[in-house]
Amino acid sequence: MDKVKGRLTLLVDNIVSGKAESLGEDGFSVFVETDYGNFLFDTGRGTTIVHNSIVHKKNLGLLNKIILSHGHADHSGGLEQVLRFHDKIKVLGHPDIFLNRFRGVEGGNQKYGGIPYNMSYLEKLGASFVFNREFVDIDQGLYLTGEIPRETDFEYGDMANRWGIRDGKIIQDIILDDQSLIIGTEQGILILLGCAHSGIINIINHSMKMTGSDRIWGIIGGTHLGFSGEVQLEKTIQALKYYQIEHFIPAHCTGIDAVSRLVNVFKEVVRFSYAGMTFEF
Repeated sequence: MDKVKGRLTLLVDNIVSGKAESLGEDGFSVFVETDYGNFLFDTGRGTTIVHNSIVHKKNLGLLNKIILSHGHADHSGGLEQVLRFHDKIKVLGHPDIFLNRFRGVEGGNQKYGGIPYNMSYLEKLGASFVFNREFVDIDQGLYLTGEIPRETDFEYGDMANRWGIRDGKIIQDIILDDQSLIIGTEQGILILLGCAHSGIINIINHSMKMTGSDRIWGIIGGTHLGFSGEVQLEKTIQALKYYQIEHFIPAHCTGIDAVSRLVNVFKEVVRFSYAGMTFEF
């Protein structure tokens, strides 16, 4: 496994810290700087990414590649704006990022839950899509997990009323496109989560297996634990103790209550995330 050094900056997150010029939104995006180039992991909903990139002096025009963890709007909605900084750029993700997906809501209505733009429109703006289903080496020291095997017996996720249309048929949407970005560092692997719809423990185990690493140095990103129920939260906490993670920054969809529980258990290992936060590796 290749190793790199660099810095992460959270460009989009739900909260901001103190007297900050950053703006918060229900979304997630991380600007990844390495020795070999700059990468954007997710794009948020699109209402804050350009503003926050200016505030934190991260040039969206100097990106090597864009990565989408999955096709939900809070991670992909800002793609249109980011593409306007480029004539042509590769956008990496699972083919299901364009799945026609929706959620059932009260009264029997449906609410669209996928990427806000169709593929051809984004291609006209300069996106060159590169799809993967399997684990893949995307650049020096950077890896995409591919589809995550769902092996734990307690990570159910927030799957209620999630549906998609495939080949003209309505299917249950288990969010197969949920991927994480793995960064190889001297200290161990650093995992960037989108929303961890496939389960954070499943993601950790798959990441260790595919990279051959026996050390999870850090985890940053959305865990969805705030939406996944008390049983999954408690069993996840107990399982996390095994890995002896040194840095854990649960963000975005984790929820304040769940983060507080994690802080109570893991103490200084866990930090609250916020737009503009940086992390060096």
